[in-house]
Amino acid sequence: MTNRQRRAGAVLAAFAAAVAAWLPASSAQAADGPVVHISVQSDDIGIPVPAGDAPQISWGLFNDGPGTAKDVTVKADFSKVKDWVTADGKSVDTYTWSTIASVPEGSGSGYIVDLAAKPGTPLGTKGTVTLSGTSSNGTVVSKTVEVTVGNVELTVNKLTDRKGDKPGSTIENPVTISNTGSLPAHGAQLRMRTTVGLSYADRYSNCVYSTSDDVTYQATQQALCTFDTVLEPGKRYRLQQPVRLDVTDQALFEYFRDDVLPSPGDPTAMSSGDHKLSLVEDGTATPGGSETGRQVITVDNTADMVAGGDKAEGAPGDVVHVDVSLSNEGPGWVSYNLSDDQPALLFTVPTGTKAVEIPKECSVWNEYGDGGTGEQTPGAPRYVCDPHDNTYAVGDSRTFRFGLEIRKGAKTTTGEVKAMTAYGNVMTFDDNHTNDTAAVTVEVEGDDSGTGASPSASATPSGGDDGNAPTTQTVDDTAATGSLASTGSSSVLPVAAAVGAGALLVGGGLVFVVRRRRA
Repeated sequence: MTNRQRRAGAVLAAFAAAVAAWLPASSAQAADGPVVHISVQSDDIGIPVPAGDAPQISWGLFNDGPGTAKDVTVKADFSKVKDWVTADGKSVDTYTWSTIASVPEGSGSGYIVDLAAKPGTPLGTKGTVTLSGTSSNGTVVSKTVEVTVGNVELTVNKLTDRKGDKPGSTIENPVTISNTGSLPAHGAQLRMRTTVGLSYADRYSNCVYSTSDDVTYQATQQALCTFDTVLEPGKRYRLQQPVRLDVTDQALFEYFRDDVLPSPGDPTAMSSGDHKLSLVEDGTATPGGSETGRQVITVDNTADMVAGGDKAEGAPGDVVHVDVSLSNEGPGWVSYNLSDDQPALLFTVPTGTKAVEIPKECSVWNEYGDGGTGEQTPGAPRYVCDPHDNTYAVGDSRTFRFGLEIRKGAKTTTGEVKAMTAYGNVMTFDDNHTNDTAAVTVEVEGDDSGTGASPSASATPSGGDDGNAPTTQTVDDTAATGSLASTGSSSVLPVAAAVGAGALLVGGGLVFVVRRRRA
C-alpha cells in the first residue's frame, strides 16, 4: 500500500535536536556513503479505547552523513499487528511511502500514518511495527515502534493563579493526578519546577532536587518525584501532602509548573529527605485535565529599576561615547512574561549632538505612533532600549553604549535617560521613582558659558543664558538635531522591540500577550 503523502514538518522540529544528541560520532563512517536514521516522535503508542483522536506513527529522517542520501524510501511492516490494527483505516502488511528524492545532511522529510484498533480487540494487546528503508548510495537505519490497544492518560489538576502573597509566607498547592485512559499506569513521575523567588518547603526521600533551565519562564528549581503506586484507569490520586512553596525576599513575578509522566523512573536515583511523598486515592478521575499544570504567582513585593546616565567631553566634530543603563536594585527580581510591557529605557539625545552609533537592542522611538520603529537610524531625537533578555536579577544591569557626534556650534548640553515600561507606563512594581531618570551630559570643549542645565524629573531640561535650551540652541544640520521636545518625554509611548502584542506558544500552551497602554 502506498501512503497518501502528508508531510510532518512539525514533527521534525520537535525531535531533530534530540536525535542529533544521541547519534554516535562515528556513525558517518559506519558504512560506505551517508547513514540515515529513522526517528519517531514516540516509540510506545497507545491506541485509545473507546476510539478518540487517532494516534499516529510520526517519523522523520536524520542524515548523519557524509553527503546527501539519494533515492531514499521508507516503509512500515505491519505484519505483526495487522490482525488488530489499521493503518489509515486499512488492514495492510506493509505501508510504503513514495521515494524521497534526496535527504541532505541533517534532518530531512517526515511523514505520518494514523492508527486505530479493530473492534473487539482486548485491552492490553501489544505488538510492534518496524520502519525500515533503502538508499541508492547509503544506509537507512531501522526503527521499531511498540503499539498497545488502550492507553494510559495521566493529567494533573488546574491550579488557580495567585496574587498578594508576601515574602516570608508559604503557599500550599494541592496537586492531584488522574488517569483518564483505559489502562493502568504502573507508577508515575511528577516533575515540578519553580522560579527563583520560590523554594520547596519540604524535602522528600522519593524526590530528586536539582537546577533545570526553563527559558520561557526562568523556572530553574526542579523536584522530580517518583511514585510506585498503580494508578487505575478512571481514578484520581492526590499527593498526601500539598506542595508547599516558601516565598523568598526576592519573589515578585513567579511561576510554578508541574508535569506528570506515566513512568516510575529510576528508583535508585533517590535523594535523602525528611520522608516519602505518597499518592492517595481520591475519587473519580477529573476530566479535561492536562499533563502539564501552570500557575502564575504575583507576589506583593517591589523591585527598584534605576536609570543610569553618563558624562562625556569632546570638541565639535568629535564622536563621544556615553554608557546609559537600566539596573535592578531589588529587593525583588524581575521576569515579567505575561505581557509585552517589559522594563525599558528611553534615551533623549542631548541637544546639539547626533546619535551616530546605536546599540543593537535600541531603536528609534516613533514620536507619532505607538512605539519604536525597530530601526537603528542615526540622528533621531529619542531611542528606546528594550533588551531581548528582559530578566533582571537583583543587582543586574543592562548597559547601552551610544556614539554621539558633537555638532559645529554646539554648547555643553544635557539629555536624559528614563526607566519605564516598553510602552511608556510606570512600572507598578517599582515604588521608588526618585531614580527613574538620570542626566546624560556632553561637555563641549571651548564652551565658556557653563556646564549646561540638567534635566528635571519631567524629562525637559530647563533653559539658561548659555543658549542650551532645546528651543533656542542653534547648531549645524538642523534637520536632525536630536533635541528634546518642548513638552517633555513622559507622555509618548515607546515600543517593545523584541516582543509584539499577540499570543506566545509556550511549552505546548498559549500565553496571551496583553498590550497595556496608558489612557
